[in-house]
Amino acid sequence: MYLSPIFNYYRIGRFVFALTLLISFQMAGLPYAIPSLRNILIIYIFIVLFRLVVASERINYFDFLFDIVFISAMVYISLGVYSYLTLLYLFPIFFSSILIKTKKIFLFPIIALFLYGAVYYSYGIIWERENILNIALHFLAFSMIALAGDNLKLRMESQDKYIKRLEDERIKMKGYERLYRVSADLAHELRNPLASISATVQFLAEGRNDKEFIDMLGVETKRLTTLVNDFLLFSRPADAPKEEVGLAEMLRDLIGRQNTDKKITYDAANSPAVIANRTFMEVAVNNILKNAIEASQSEVKVSLGSKPPAIPLIKGGEGGLFSRGGHGSIVIEIDDDGSGIDEDMRDKIFEPFVTTKADGTGLGLAIAYRIITSFGGNIIVDASPFGGAKFTIAFPINHREHRDEKF
Repeated sequence: MYLSPIFNYYRIGRFVFALTLLISFQMAGLPYAIPSLRNILIIYIFIVLFRLVVASERINYFDFLFDIVFISAMVYISLGVYSYLTLLYLFPIFFSSILIKTKKIFLFPIIALFLYGAVYYSYGIIWERENILNIALHFLAFSMIALAGDNLKLRMESQDKYIKRLEDERIKMKGYERLYRVSADLAHELRNPLASISATVQFLAEGRNDKEFIDMLGVETKRLTTLVNDFLLFSRPADAPKEEVGLAEMLRDLIGRQNTDKKITYDAANSPAVIANRTFMEVAVNNILKNAIEASQSEVKVSLGSKPPAIPLIKGGEGGLFSRGGHGSIVIEIDDDGSGIDEDMRDKIFEPFVTTKADGTGLGLAIAYRIITSFGGNIIVDASPFGGAKFTIAFPINHREHRDEKF
């Protein structure tokens, strides 16, 4: 079980408490009356501080056991004078019952009882009726606080499951909302060419065989075919078989296929590969590259390299920093010297059917985003140093499996 926030608070809290207790005892003059009490507190503070600084990220039963031994030592030194110190047993017992398995919740109450009884035994007063009753009542208190901690743990686990279920439902509903919106946009995009085709067919049925109508029929049919093919491509990248795709070679091939008189510069610092589908990856990057070429005035720059994990790279899907795996990211950057993309459009540019082109379907960048994220990467748009737009595609270096984006 990995370190939880509760355990972090516990480790910090016991250090602050021990330091405060030492200062309080010092102000009250108790260390001069009982020097061993001060020595135990100082040793405890140093060990607790050491555990706070260099402790592993796993919960260690040593921390709870050490606290119980420390409290027992204090009780032993101050027996009959500061009996209220036995209340401190409740803290390690309570936190241990929250953080360990239910079957072991009585482990530390029994250890505390054993050590508390050992204190009485060392003074030779354990068999007195009053002391036996005192020990029994303490064990009852230890057991009750352990049960209370375990009950709180079960409630917290149940609440976490409930919150997770609500979050899953929220994501699902968000997916449905997006699906409804995309469906409505698709219907709108289909309606225009269908209306043109319907009108053309009606004119042809009336015997008007003008070439203009034939050409219109061909244009609108081609537009419908392109729209349907693009939408199918948008919806199914995660189903494609995956392989190791060399990005340097793929980018060289894509740049070589561009039919343009604009300058395209290419810079590759290394030759990384990602696990994806070559065909889909080419479609995604080509859509971005074509957009950059169309938007540029004279030059497009394509660069391939990597960035270490210490550098916050880009924003993730929900606004968090994209830096996964701890080994850095493979980065493709495509810059142009065009007019750029307005800030208020940058969050919408990857939505289906959002376009600034008169003849665009609005699916090019949506397809690119869908493909990239389906294979474990991410993509954002920002301002370019050249004055236009800068598209950044990033993949974690150690990623091996794609993650499906929920619709």
